[in-house]
Amino acid sequence: MTPLISDDVVGKHVNQGWQNMDGNGHYWPGQQPGVPPSYYAGPTDPLVSGDYNGWFRRGAALVKQIWKPALLLHAVIAVPTVALTLPTQNYMLREQQDAAAALDVRPTELPPLGDLVLALTLLVIAALIAGTIYVIAMSATVQLVVQAATGRPVSLGAALGTALRRTPALLGWYLLLIPLALIAIALCVLPVIYVAAATAVLPVVVTVERGTGIGRCFQLFHADFGVSAGRIGTYFGVAIVAGLAVAGVSAMVEVVGGAGAGLAADGLLNGLFSVAFAVVGTPFVVAAYADMRSRREPFSTAYLMAN
Repeated sequence: MTPLISDDVVGKHVNQGWQNMDGNGHYWPGQQPGVPPSYYAGPTDPLVSGDYNGWFRRGAALVKQIWKPALLLHAVIAVPTVALTLPTQNYMLREQQDAAAALDVRPTELPPLGDLVLALTLLVIAALIAGTIYVIAMSATVQLVVQAATGRPVSLGAALGTALRRTPALLGWYLLLIPLALIAIALCVLPVIYVAAATAVLPVVVTVERGTGIGRCFQLFHADFGVSAGRIGTYFGVAIVAGLAVAGVSAMVEVVGGAGAGLAADGLLNGLFSVAFAVVGTPFVVAAYADMRSRREPFSTAYLMAN
């Protein structure tokens, strides 16, 4: 779908002094080559919408365009992810149970912790590897959405190439996000929700922009708080409801088959959910990013042609 954007169609923008800014929110001459400064989002823009219904329609339309390559990508990465995390989780569970049993037998003595520390180390390593794979896949999915929105052929190979080039930046920003998340957790529930909501578009920001990250996410989120909260709140709401359903099924399996069966069910169901949610949810996050960015500065899908 080729974006139909006219220089005569002016979108709604809340910031002042935009004449001196490029599409990335930087002052000239930071504009990406080949993207005229007079591009504004019109009613037919594939990403930018004027209201909630428009955002939902655009997200759903983009899901239809990218679901096949996105599903293939996330189904493939689910195999090594589950293969890495499930055995280490089971190992960690066994060591926790053994340590608890030893403590029950001799409550005044500290049980041997060598195996427990080893299990924890392996679990952390597996989580880091799985997280890196997932970050690459998410960036590639973002690029698939950008390809579809800008009318280019939807190519998984090209999307992965872009994602791999952006991986070091993505990993760096996510590492910087860890202390921010820990501070939010220490401050209580509301700061956690706020930080999670504001940084939900981080994979999109780092994939399609250059030299920006966490700070840019907060700028976009606050450009129009109502728009941002509505889009991201819906995204998180669906994730929470689905997560509760997965947890409920896993709990029932654990009651019937024991802790090991419950853990296995939880791992498999969460893997399936992660695949489905990445395929369906990413287009909505990219569309939310576009809406948030258009409220801060002149922006249309045409600016993404340079990516």
